[in-house]
Amino acid sequence: MNKKLIYGLCAASFLMTACDYNEDNFPGFDQEPLTDVVYYEGEFTGKYPTEGYFSLVQGDEESGKATIEKALIEMLEDTYPYCDKGSSAKIKVKVADVMPSQEKEPAYEDAYELSTADYDAMGTGKNEPGEHDNFSYRIDPNDYLPDFCAGKYADKAEGFICKIIYKYYSNRVTTTQAKYYKKGADGWTEEPLIPYDADKKLPLEEQDYDAMGIEAGEPGANDTFVSDEQADAYLPIFLQNKYTYVAKEGLTVEVTYKVSGKEKKTIYRYNGSAWEVYNPKASIVVSVTERITVMKFDGKEWKLSNLISDIKELSLTNAEYTKLVEWVKENKPEFMSTQNTTSEYYFGADTKNNNINNKYSTWTQYYNVDGYLNDLKDEEIQVIMDERLAKEAFPLILLPDMVDNPDPDISYTVIYKIYGGRGNGNYAMSFYYSKEDNAYTWDEMAPVMQ
Repeated sequence: MNKKLIYGLCAASFLMTACDYNEDNFPGFDQEPLTDVVYYEGEFTGKYPTEGYFSLVQGDEESGKATIEKALIEMLEDTYPYCDKGSSAKIKVKVADVMPSQEKEPAYEDAYELSTADYDAMGTGKNEPGEHDNFSYRIDPNDYLPDFCAGKYADKAEGFICKIIYKYYSNRVTTTQAKYYKKGADGWTEEPLIPYDADKKLPLEEQDYDAMGIEAGEPGANDTFVSDEQADAYLPIFLQNKYTYVAKEGLTVEVTYKVSGKEKKTIYRYNGSAWEVYNPKASIVVSVTERITVMKFDGKEWKLSNLISDIKELSLTNAEYTKLVEWVKENKPEFMSTQNTTSEYYFGADTKNNNINNKYSTWTQYYNVDGYLNDLKDEEIQVIMDERLAKEAFPLILLPDMVDNPDPDISYTVIYKIYGGRGNGNYAMSFYYSKEDNAYTWDEMAPVMQ
């Protein structure tokens, strides 16, 4: 679905009519400014990275979100060159959940990112770092960074470890990488990452090989695998049987075994249904799913507001409108209708018509309690009306009972009916649930007509 609301078009409709403007004929247009407010809901039509999806690396999700935001901004600016504050978009994108390398950084004392001047100081000629301000397969960082560290950290004692962050160009893509260097008696040397330690260690014993078969050519015949291919075929099944009742997704086991009599070690990881060879030095794509990005335009630029997995629509029924009326009757009785018991003018709930009455003239003439609406323009009154629903009625009074099992990864869209005000019709507001606060929060987007 692709929606775009431009309220300025409503003004054009008004100009084409031959009748006088008034609140009864044109509800919602008293003093309403002409705006170009866009609401887009649909698929991502921009360019994905080479993999065909965006990536969120566990522990560094913000970097991935920044990449997604940049791509979405380019798409929206191209699609809507002109739009006003209050514009918003919900765009579906493919996102991978990526588990990064599980090797750990050594305990370094200082981190430094190379500048243009640093690259230039290493040489600006052909195949030198300063030529393009990066390293590459032709320009090995280890040929330059030890000398760089010797100059930058000349006053440091032996044992000092630093992290040097640099740009690396490969396959037409420039990435940010890092190496670690340690000062020793004979100069600076690269400090390796701390190897990954598997959850369990399993050195195969005679009975383990026997369990995989003792006939000629089988592992138990000579307590060894005859080839790497045989080990790759037998070990996942062996682990599946051995850890049937204790394996949980993510469990890793370092298996020590023999191939043609020579000892070998391989780490296996349980993915939830099967055992796979696991390289802790490499990142793993755990899953690729469709996510929904929420974008807002603040009057100057588009910004990523949220990244969720689903949208759940909740329409108000007579029960919800009644609950609002009862709440006002108990907590704000001065805003109850003087004509009947089925409506109130704090939120505007009306149980007879099952809607929210936002008619400005009624609010200002009959329910202007203590003059709080005096001298306010219609659009200012509308802000009060919207915020009471967004900050009180929906998140505090209604949503806790409308949602059985709240999920922080879902956008809850409340659909309600308006009479008067910004215009007759069904509108929607969106909310997010915070597990930490056990509360719902409005996404601060303007109500969207359905």
